[in-house]
Amino acid sequence: MKKQILLYNIKDRKRAMEIRRVLMPLKLRIKNILSDDFAHPIGYLLGMEGYAPSDQIPDDCYFEDEMMIMAGLTSYEIDQIIHGFHKRRIPGIPLKAIVTPHNQEWNSYKLYGDLKKEHEKMSK
Repeated sequence: MKKQILLYNIKDRKRAMEIRRVLMPLKLRIKNILSDDFAHPIGYLLGMEGYAPSDQIPDDCYFEDEMMIMAGLTSYEIDQIIHGFHKRRIPGIPLKAIVTPHNQEWNSYKLYGDLKKEHEKMSK
């Protein structure tokens, strides 16, 4: 799997630039996912073989929270990202996931729902 980061709903330009500054030294692909693409499988968004776009209506799969999906990264690289956020004092992205064989089948909205529930449980 190619090393990639999918970013969702990073609307503040300055914040987006700071996040890119953290990610660029890792030499991985950074892709901003637009709401029109939230219904497509994660595998499709990552350009993985065997995945096709969804015909689901994107309006049914909308969310506004920031989210980050990491694909093909080592645990060291993930640590570097977390450290980079702390070093630059960038507020973290609470909803983040690593792509697995299981969740690459899901669309962004399904993954978002699971991450949101998990985050709410951990925040209690």
